[in-house]
Amino acid sequence: MNLKKILESEQSIEKKEQQIDAYYQSELITRVEASELLDVSTKSLDRYIKQNKLPAFINKNRNILLKKTEVLAIKPEVDKMKEIFNK
Repeated sequence: MNLKKILESEQSIEKKEQQIDAYYQSELITRVEASELLDVSTKSLDRYIKQNKLPAFINKNRNILLKKTEVLAIKPEVDKMKEIFNK
């Protein structure tokens, strides 16, 4: 379920909060987790964020989070770049 559907549902506020928390826990990952998924350093990941190839979110604890689906979507491009530069 996406956030828009959760917010538009007729459920109680408490139920919506639980669903939103579950959504964030399943969809958002840390910089370290993202760098592991892409098999790159966090420095490289920061470069992708700075180049606007990966949008980042900052939570209330000032942690940088990324959407897992967007990280996986950029993986083919990252793999191709690694092939080019590792030759």
